[in-house]
Amino acid sequence: MAGGIHGPDTPGSGAKPPPDPPSRFVCQSCGICIGTSDALLETKDDVLVFSRLHTSECGLEKGTKTVVCWGCAEALGTRGEGSFALRRDRVARRTERLEILVCSLKQQEISDVALSLQEAFPYCNITPRVLLKAELRGFQLPVARPGPELVVVVHRNEGRALLTDRNGFYHDVLGSAWHQTRGNVLVVLTRAAPKVEGDLFDQAMLRSLSTQGDQPTIGAMSSLGHVLTWDSAPSQPQLRQLQMLTSKAYFREPSGPAPQGMPATWCKPPQKAAGASGTSASSSGWCALL
Repeated sequence: MAGGIHGPDTPGSGAKPPPDPPSRFVCQSCGICIGTSDALLETKDDVLVFSRLHTSECGLEKGTKTVVCWGCAEALGTRGEGSFALRRDRVARRTERLEILVCSLKQQEISDVALSLQEAFPYCNITPRVLLKAELRGFQLPVARPGPELVVVVHRNEGRALLTDRNGFYHDVLGSAWHQTRGNVLVVLTRAAPKVEGDLFDQAMLRSLSTQGDQPTIGAMSSLGHVLTWDSAPSQPQLRQLQMLTSKAYFREPSGPAPQGMPATWCKPPQKAAGASGTSASSSGWCALL
């Protein structure tokens, strides 16, 4: 993504940076991570042989040894004795950094959160975007390659927080991002430290927004761990949550069943690219992965 910020050589804490994550082997049809370089056993003319698949969601077609993609049901290869042979024309190796888009109405909030993201997952590019209130209604992320794999929306808490649903500033931004990234979306509220040490967010605040503030979507997102609130910097539990979310985005891992309150339109699968082979999973099946 143009204008991105490369991850630092060392995190902000001064500690030795973690090693780069293994490169990904992704489904050619939908981009889901199927295998990783640390499990690659052998490269042949027409297949790649892995000791394991990245996620147990990649299963076998009933009654056969055919390996299918959990994202789009594309047939990718076969299982052998203790190994998986995937067709080279069905999977592609990706060595790029994780692409993160950080959005906010305020540039300072973007800069502060970008430092925390780089500390959590240094192998990333961060693209900042200052949002304008005039563009928020009906907002759509442009489809681009490489596009964002994780979208972070940052809001400075200055009183009544209007985040999602009918009166929320960011509802359309979050919906477009959720749809495009398959649920790899995070909301960060600053100047809103949790009341209980170790919590990921201010539970009383999120409960009030969800049940009394007509914003059920932010409550549903918080139940998935996709909302963090802090004063000016994340706590250690929140930093670990950032590490988990960025890793899941990098490997395109499923997020679990969509909770009550999540808009149904957000769970519709992105349209499969024209000309892609294989049979796509149904919309309801894909939504169940979120």
